[in-house]
Formats: sequence, structure tokens, C-alpha cells
Amino acid sequence: MPRLFARLCLFATLVALTTLCRAGFGQESAANPLPKFKQDALSLWLSPSNQIHNIGFGDFHSEKERMNQVADVVEPLLKAQGIKVYRNDPEKTIREYTDEANKLGVDLYFAIHSNAANTKARGTEVWVHRKGGEAERFAQRINDELMKLYKGPNRGIKEGYNRFGENKPMHEPAAPKCASCLVEIAFHDNEQDATWIMENINAIGEALARAVLIHLAEEHPEALEK
Repeated sequence: MPRLFARLCLFATLVALTTLCRAGFGQESAANPLPKFKQDALSLWLSPSNQIHNIGFGDFHSEKERMNQVADVVEPLLKAQGIKVYRNDPEKTIREYTDEANKLGVDLYFAIHSNAANTKARGTEVWVHRKGGEAERFAQRINDELMKLYKGPNRGIKEGYNRFGENKPMHEPAAPKCASCLVEIAFHDNEQDATWIMENINAIGEALARAVLIHLAEEHPEALEK
């Protein structure tokens, strides 16, 4: 009986700790909470992949499905910290996304994708139009937070201005008038990477939201809630 009671107490403690951790996003410690902003003082365009035909390994299903699951985690976390979030319509094109984001005058544009190659490649990478300035700083913060979770290769920050040939850039990092980056969260056609993504949707979403908040606080301190 004492052993059973001890096990029950341990289980109850683990449940309580898990609940506290889930509730504690935005408050990594009492002394160092994540940034809180004046309501709607800053805005972000959130653009999870619409690529329904990019099918991953095993039960991954489509890139569109999984990246929208990640965005489903990111969006409410940013809103809870005061950020105005606009999200793409998955039935529209990326050119429609960037046109609308530019009309709205958002402060930041963030595209969320997963990668594919030859079933062997692994790693995370973040694309900007060109290195230098706020876009690269944004990309680096995204990469830094992801690499705290991911134990595979760090493919780093890449430039997309000639991604598809000379003067044929990757569109989403290039077209927005604000700082923009596109993250490739590992390779969905690789068994190890696909499994990691599927098993870590919430953690990935929280890491990306944390990076966005840290970035906006550094770049727009005037928008922080006092």
C-alpha cells in the first residue's frame, strides 16, 4: 500500500507540473516573462504552407496539413501577447498572400514550411531574400529557437534572391515590404525528420511563437506593454 500511495503521489506531481508548464508559456520565469505588447500595436502575417500535394513519410500526410497544425499553435500564443495576427487563406496563392500583407502594412511576415529532397536529407533552415538587416535578424531568432528543440543538422540562414535561377527569387521572402522569412522545419520526406515534426507540433509552434515575440520586442521596444 505505501508503494502504491507513493506512485500515485508521483503521478499527481507529474500531472501538476505538466499543467503548469502548459499554462506558463510567456512566463519562462517570474523574473523573465516573454514580451507582452500593447494590444494590436504590431501586426504579423502568418503564412503556413498551402502545399497539399507535398506528401511526407508514413503518416505525415501533407505539408499543408502539418504546417497548419503548427500555425494553429503559433497564432493564439501571439494573440495572447497582444500581436495582431493575419493568417493566409489556404485556397489562395502566395502572391495573393503577399499582396494582401502589403496592403495591410504588417510589421512582419512569417511563412512556415517543411522541406523535401531525396528522403535522405535532414535539417532545418530559414530563408530570407538577402542577408543583412532585420530580415536576417528575424531568421536567426527563428533558427536559434528551433535548434534548441531539434537535434539534427542546422542548415542555417539562406538567401533566396536567386533560388530558382538568376533574378528568380523565392517569393515569400522577397515580396513583402516588411521584414520576412520562410522557415523549413526539417524534411517531411525523411523518416526521422517527419517523425520528429509529428511528435513535436506543440513544441515547434511554441518555439516559433517565442522567437517572433523576442524579435518584435528587440525591434519595436516602443510597442511593449509597460
